[in-house]
Amino acid sequence: MGSAAGVDSLDPARTYYIWVSLLQRMLSRTPMAYPSGPGPASRLPVPDLLAEPPATADRRVWTLTLRSGVAYDDGTTVTADHLRHAIERTYDPGVTGGLRTIHALLAGTQGYGGPAAGEHLDCLRVEDPQTLTVTLAAPFADFPHVLAQPALAPVPPQRDTYGGYERSPAWSGPYRVTRHDEGRALELRRNPYWDPGSDPVRPALLDGVDVRLGLEHHEVDEAVLRGELDLSVEGRGVQLATQEWLARDDVLMDRVDNPATGFLQFVSIHPFVEPFDCVHVRRAVQHAVDRVDLQRARGGPALGGDIATELFPPTFAAHRPWERYGTGPDRRGDLDAARAELARSRHGGRLRGRIATQRGKFHDVAESLAASVARVGIELEVVDLDIATYFSQGVGHPRTLREQGLGLAVTDWGADYPTEHGFLTPLVDGRMIRRGGGNWNLPELDDPEIHRLVDEAVAGDAPAALAAWREVEARVMEHAVLLPVVHDRTVHVRGPRLTNVYVHPAFGLYDVHALGLEESP
Repeated sequence: MGSAAGVDSLDPARTYYIWVSLLQRMLSRTPMAYPSGPGPASRLPVPDLLAEPPATADRRVWTLTLRSGVAYDDGTTVTADHLRHAIERTYDPGVTGGLRTIHALLAGTQGYGGPAAGEHLDCLRVEDPQTLTVTLAAPFADFPHVLAQPALAPVPPQRDTYGGYERSPAWSGPYRVTRHDEGRALELRRNPYWDPGSDPVRPALLDGVDVRLGLEHHEVDEAVLRGELDLSVEGRGVQLATQEWLARDDVLMDRVDNPATGFLQFVSIHPFVEPFDCVHVRRAVQHAVDRVDLQRARGGPALGGDIATELFPPTFAAHRPWERYGTGPDRRGDLDAARAELARSRHGGRLRGRIATQRGKFHDVAESLAASVARVGIELEVVDLDIATYFSQGVGHPRTLREQGLGLAVTDWGADYPTEHGFLTPLVDGRMIRRGGGNWNLPELDDPEIHRLVDEAVAGDAPAALAAWREVEARVMEHAVLLPVVHDRTVHVRGPRLTNVYVHPAFGLYDVHALGLEESP
């Protein structure tokens, strides 16, 4: 496999890139996991490390019972204490990034700084070596989805070095890392202690996987087309020049997939950077964009995705086609509405700002947006950031955005888990802002009314929850801090020898842990 980016972290609690999370499925088991397969049933987690689904009478207190005999790559048996430690260590200052949803859910965690001092959370009670009871602050029906996240992979306390754990994690999956040259190469080989009879999720057809890291996007495309790589593990899709090449070759087109991924391609607008600290400037940007040209920058209507004016993708029940901001009769922008908003702004004269992006299609989107808003007098400087740290230390770090005056950022998003809460909450809930990096609430939206609506959605039955999520979406769009671009459709090309290839509905990318290879003649 190949990737332009490097691995964000091999510590399951610090992994956040979705493609690295998919690699983590090969390396680490979790209490629950999404089953293999391309159908809608694969969006519902099933027991992985657990012997049975988590038991609960009130959706607040959950009992987790582990399978017997699951071992790490050194032969040590996985226990309930290791699962408790995995959750507690996410509170340690040396472990940043990864899933923080759990922090908003657990009861009585205020002031807790992690297990390094030997203290345990009262809400996590080890009943016996196979049983952990988890008490949440309030009922939460999506908790089985949380249990399927990489950050919930068990960690033996005696092997934990917190910030340095990624150098030698305890692997419980079918593979282990045998080589990692940061930013250059990753090598996975069999875990000799993995028992396929205890694993209902992972077919593990391959003897090993080699990943070449730090390539240019076009180099990954060309290597797959030549058969030197089997696929791009990063899964961001081929470049526009490659798409044109593929369209002219019927043989290569047989190796192309063009799925709707469930990702949202969007631009974040930051209220803490002038002139976007004024809501009328942010709304002017929303009105002024040429959405047809933004779609072209992503690959056009057939390959790049459907024009988005709303946040929830069509894969979610809360999705509804609607427009808060006028797009003009031909969807190329409502320039009169944009100028009217600017007239209400407290910023006078010609406005200037900077937009963060990275090489490839993100850059094309930034250039398109800059051309759009220039028509109403907003001048944007396009700033390319390092692709390997774009999310962890670039646009995902509040300090970077402030120090470089980055008022906008091109980005994309796929749900932490395939529910409305897993999709929208990390982007807009102020309780999930991460000041030290790996932040996904890029505009740092911290609105108490959004908090109330999120809590109402989580606590309500299905119809009430759906209505609450749509109110959350509407409230976010009033702030004008997220500019939807397209509901993603990505062109993937794969090598000729791959088998068992499908896009996983919970992740929107190829399910790499299920891949196989044709036998050599």
